[in-house]
Order: sequence, then C-alpha cells, then structure tokens
Amino acid sequence: MLDAGGGGAVARIGFVADTVSAGPAGSGLTAGQTAFTVDLAQAQKLIDGLAEARDRLQELYDQNVGFMILGSPGQDPYSQSATTTIKQTAGTDPGGYGWASLKAIDALNSTIESIQASLATYQNQEQANADAFKGEGNQS
Repeated sequence: MLDAGGGGAVARIGFVADTVSAGPAGSGLTAGQTAFTVDLAQAQKLIDGLAEARDRLQELYDQNVGFMILGSPGQDPYSQSATTTIKQTAGTDPGGYGWASLKAIDALNSTIESIQASLATYQNQEQANADAFKGEGNQS
C-alpha cells in the first residue's frame, strides 16, 4: 500500500496488533486488535525492536519463576499468608505477573508475525509487478 505524504509516495505496509485498552467504567481491561501502518523502510527496525522487547520480557518472566515456587520462611500464619500472596501475584493465574508477561509475549509474537506477513505480501506483490513489466508475469 502506498501512502502519499510529504510530497512523494512513501511505501507503507499495514498490519494488525493485539492491544489492550480500558473497557467501560469499572469493567477492567479489554483485549482487541488495532490496525497500524509503518514505513516500509522502518518495518525491519520495528520487528527487531519488538523482538528485543519480547526477549527482555521473557528474561524477566524467567527470573520471576523463582517467586512462583517460593517456600515459606516460617510456619507461622503471617509467613504462610505472605508466601501465598507473593505466589499469586507472581503466578500465571489471571491477573498475576506471570500471566500478564505470557500474554504480552504472545501479543508481541503475534504482532511480529503480522508485520512479517504484511512485509512478505508487499514484497511478493512488488516481485509480481516487476515480473509483469518484464513480460514474465501472468499474461491472462
């Protein structure tokens, strides 16, 4: 897709990303998808940045696993309660840090795949156009 801006045609590709936004008052967060475009020349840079963010988030998740298997420092009810709360906060049940991290990693992977698919579609179309001008394309 071409977007005429800044006095000349700028090649841009469109993609869809998983997003989270605030729902109606008091309803919490809602998952959705949002359409974006990116300058073709910046697409790989965007992919690399998203992959770096995903990898860093994975590192943080891996460090967090220790909190999910934390043992109580004592047998008193306060230590037991604190340990349970830490495990729930760090865990993979909905609302926990681990859960949020895994959801974010999945969303980043999905967004990266979407950009790569759009980039491949654009490149395939460009090749088909080039082939057609050379007389090598489908002449039907």
